[in-house]
Amino acid sequence: MRKLVTHIAAGAMIVGSVALFGATGSGASTPKAATTTTVAPPFVTGNKWLTVNVDTVMGFGSPGATGGCYLSNNFIQGQTVVFRMWGIDNMTGKPLIGDPSPTSPLKGSNVQSVVIKDLPGVSPNPQMSYSTRDGFFNFGWDTTKATPTGVVPFKVIVTLKPVPATYKTIKVMVKGVMKTKRVIKTPAIPAKGYAYSQSSLYAGTGSLPSPSQLTLNAAA
Repeated sequence: MRKLVTHIAAGAMIVGSVALFGATGSGASTPKAATTTTVAPPFVTGNKWLTVNVDTVMGFGSPGATGGCYLSNNFIQGQTVVFRMWGIDNMTGKPLIGDPSPTSPLKGSNVQSVVIKDLPGVSPNPQMSYSTRDGFFNFGWDTTKATPTGVVPFKVIVTLKPVPATYKTIKVMVKGVMKTKRVIKTPAIPAKGYAYSQSSLYAGTGSLPSPSQLTLNAAA
């Protein structure tokens, strides 16, 4: 898969009216001149700690598909739904980066885990993998004729790695004697997370209208 967005600037990661779930998403444009338009940014959500964008694409080689890796939110039983996630660490402004595997940590990685919840018939909850080639997290859900149809009220739980405290050494006077003392320079930050949901079944800013939600249809 080719990455659609390489690194999105933190200032651009604001909630817009374009849903990256297929043709059912709406776009907003404001004419400035005869040949100039301004397009709304992608639909993104988050909190003070991180900003998250999630979309779904047709898995390459899915039955009945005319191609692979194109944005879609409507699927048929038997097709592969590929979830993708990328975003920004709002505390540092850096992109969300994960470790390719628990045994091969990546320098600069800041994501502890990305878990998908509430996929019908999938247990335990799957984790999305980070692709160093594409620069985002992904997971392929292989549906079957036994997979329940309808809107899939999934949630993507993104958790940042905890940040350890940093220390510095200062000099203090103790009973007339100058001594050095180790003090905290920046306090530790525990693991922080955010739950992204594209389904209006969940309240909050991370919901999309039903036409833009992931839907699985019955096979012919």
